[in-house]
Amino acid sequence: MPLPPSPYAHFVEHPRFGKGPRRTGLDPANTPDGSVFLHWHSGPDVRVPGTAIAAATAEQLPATVQVTHYFDAKRICRKCRRPFLFFAEEQKHWYEVLKFPLEADCLECVPCRKEEQHLHRAQREYAALLADPARSEEQTLDLVERGVLLVESAVHTNKSLPRLRALLKLALVSGAGSIRSRAEALSARIKRVEGR
Repeated sequence: MPLPPSPYAHFVEHPRFGKGPRRTGLDPANTPDGSVFLHWHSGPDVRVPGTAIAAATAEQLPATVQVTHYFDAKRICRKCRRPFLFFAEEQKHWYEVLKFPLEADCLECVPCRKEEQHLHRAQREYAALLADPARSEEQTLDLVERGVLLVESAVHTNKSLPRLRALLKLALVSGAGSIRSRAEALSARIKRVEGR
């Protein structure tokens, strides 16, 4: 008889930890004396039983009460609305290595977090290139490419497109070879964005 499908089969896959819970067999509960205190972000409705790992409280930022154990916790990504697990090992890394405050919570799945990081990086690069009056033709095309990506991702509005198109015209007029072909590809991309 085939095994029933995993209840985590539809969860977003974490590149390091997978989709399903990482069972440890450890399942502590809060104690009245506070010697065991579980993270309030992983309440009983989202906590995956049997997945706890011990925390190194001395490595956490100071808090009213230090969290003594992390559990794999079920989440719904606020961006793509798909379910994912905020793994206990991931929490340990967040709170003890990266030193996030215990109040911080994971609200997006890894692919959405990566996409957001990519867009933040593109925005920083766009601003730096825009501020550089001595940029090369190649850097101007980099600027346009970042700008188009930011419009496609709705970080910037279509109001940036005329400026990007003007920058491209210069590259199309003066550029040759790979500069010209890249400028033509970016021009076609802008037309697609405008046609949405």
